[in-house]
Amino acid sequence: MSIAAIETLTESTFDALASSGHVVVEFGATWCMPCRMLEPVIRQLAVSYTGRVRVMTVDTDQETTLVTRFSVTTVPTVLVLQDGECVGRFVGLTTYERLALAIERTSTTNENATGT
Repeated sequence: MSIAAIETLTESTFDALASSGHVVVEFGATWCMPCRMLEPVIRQLAVSYTGRVRVMTVDTDQETTLVTRFSVTTVPTVLVLQDGECVGRFVGLTTYERLALAIERTSTTNENATGT
């Protein structure tokens, strides 16, 4: 399995990095055991969707403005964004399959909307 990049987002980089295309953003904290349990799922997504979806993380302890902006009240929370708009939200532990399905559904919807 190859290593795919998982970018760490901050308030100052979020809009530039997460405002276009498909983006999966995991909001978590280093002290959070469920967040640690979710790490392999996030890594698997990054590998499986290399070149199609950007996978990113936000440290909720460091980036409170983003936590407030996206109404994150529980960690982990995973957002699926399409062109900066939240099209999927998963609170707590989730599976690779659920996240992949959300990505695929929004990809299909976009392709149908653009006629491609």
